[in-house]
Amino acid sequence: QVDGYTPGVDYPIYDTVPFGLTFTCGGKLPGYYADPEARCQASVWHWCLPNGRQFSFLCPNGTVFSQSARVCDWWFKVDCNDSPRLYGINDDLYRDVNGNKI
Repeated sequence: QVDGYTPGVDYPIYDTVPFGLTFTCGGKLPGYYADPEARCQASVWHWCLPNGRQFSFLCPNGTVFSQSARVCDWWFKVDCNDSPRLYGINDDLYRDVNGNKI
């Protein structure tokens, strides 16, 4: 717990990926995606593979998925609601040494 803040209120404390999330990899670049629907914790973040397959993960309690850094970071350092605007950063992934998509 962070002094002055309430777990589950000020930051998410999931112990499993929430059921029924609507995120899909359809129409998205391969890469890593924060899920604002899950307050970015059910890290729910999602990993979308080039073949469209999706894996979903949780960040540790007290952290949320930072779309800009593509890692879990302290909840107070991440603007979860801004994450979808940053989804395009995944365009730099899955490229060869010359920058061509693989």
